[in-house]
Amino acid sequence: MHELITFKGTNKGLQVIFDKSLNFSQLQEALKNKLASCTNFFTPDTVISLEDFSFSTKEKSILTDIFQDYKLKLKFIPKQNVNKKLILPDKIVNRTVRGGEEVTYKGSIIIYGNVNPGAKIIAGGNIDIHGSCRGVVHAGAFGDVNTFIIADNLSPLQIRIAGFIARCPDDNPANSLKGTEKAMIKNGNIILEPFTR
Repeated sequence: MHELITFKGTNKGLQVIFDKSLNFSQLQEALKNKLASCTNFFTPDTVISLEDFSFSTKEKSILTDIFQDYKLKLKFIPKQNVNKKLILPDKIVNRTVRGGEEVTYKGSIIIYGNVNPGAKIIAGGNIDIHGSCRGVVHAGAFGDVNTFIIADNLSPLQIRIAGFIARCPDDNPANSLKGTEKAMIKNGNIILEPFTR
């Protein structure tokens, strides 16, 4: 059954998400029903965030009061912050990144070239290298554990995704061509899987 209201834990705390097809009166009703069904789930004064989808001042006040009835605090997240994150374009690098160089970007980075030893690539989003990666690569630099790293030959000195770190094994020479691989987090570890572009 489709849930009209869900609560989701994020790296910024607890967030309430609602079905966008609801009008405001339906949202009020669904919210009251949801909170009534999980009264023992929240501790008093828990702060819950809600994306501000152009609610009027009166509507914000009504929603805040509903949460206060259950001793919860509602915080509105400005909608424009979410949109900026969604429309951030990829950064394209059409060259090899040499040792001593660092490429840093808030979004995803695509490199058409190699990442040489001593080079650093740091992205808030994903990293896609159309070449060999033998430097230091860090995807999800702001804590996004759903990001990934792809390279035609993935043999980095160090690989990081969000707060997770892994190193290239000593028995895995940097010049061994294994084919395109994708690094991602699974079950709390960075794993490598074959990848077809």
